[in-house]
Amino acid sequence: MAPRSSFLAAALVLAGVLACANPLSRFSKQYKCQIPGRQDPATAYQFVERGMEHVRANQLDCALGACSEAIRLDPKLAAGYLCRSGILNGNEDYAAALKDINQALRLEPKNGDFYYSRAQTYERQGKTELAMEDLTKAIEFITSGFGRSLAYATRGSLRGKQGQWDQAVQDYNEAIRIAPEFAYHYEHRGDCYYEKSDYERAVADYSDAIRLEPQNKHFYEDRAKVYRKLGNIELANIDEAKSQAPIAQ
Repeated sequence: MAPRSSFLAAALVLAGVLACANPLSRFSKQYKCQIPGRQDPATAYQFVERGMEHVRANQLDCALGACSEAIRLDPKLAAGYLCRSGILNGNEDYAAALKDINQALRLEPKNGDFYYSRAQTYERQGKTELAMEDLTKAIEFITSGFGRSLAYATRGSLRGKQGQWDQAVQDYNEAIRIAPEFAYHYEHRGDCYYEKSDYERAVADYSDAIRLEPQNKHFYEDRAKVYRKLGNIELANIDEAKSQAPIAQ
């Protein structure tokens, strides 16, 4: 019995060392989560999809395990690294998140969605210039029209934070041209006009946002503040009342 006990002890020590060396090792090869009524994943991409399901359910340990298992099964599947990077980013483990998204970009260097994802990580780190560079790449490579509009809008947001309101407006112009039915593009361009004291254009944009999403209370709040700047107290009061009214079912 002694040799067997010694072997077991040595194995446990080795497992502990490996776990310290790789914090994700406890998830690799050990995906044990389940979704009731659902078959367990079998392929690397199915594990990515399962990871996204766990993210939506806020089950981040399970999500991290699923994405790590996808990478173990297929180290050349860029989506696996993107999947895990997003979770690590949410956990504020930016160094590990960047390592994974960089690997995804090495595998697919013209994938605009990956540049968009890395830009978000850079933004969270306060690396605005790097984020802007990646958003410009995202705009170049993203094939989805709506996705490209989001990249323009995100770059516009960063330019606004830097006080570059004219450049921000240009980005939102492109976002609206590409996705004219997305209310938030109008709202955010309206914010730029508000900061530029161009209140008439701000009102027009907030009004378009309300036209597209009449139940969104924030849009009424935004327009009310501009009406007050214009001295139109009656319309401001009407919008403020709408912003506080119960949402119609």
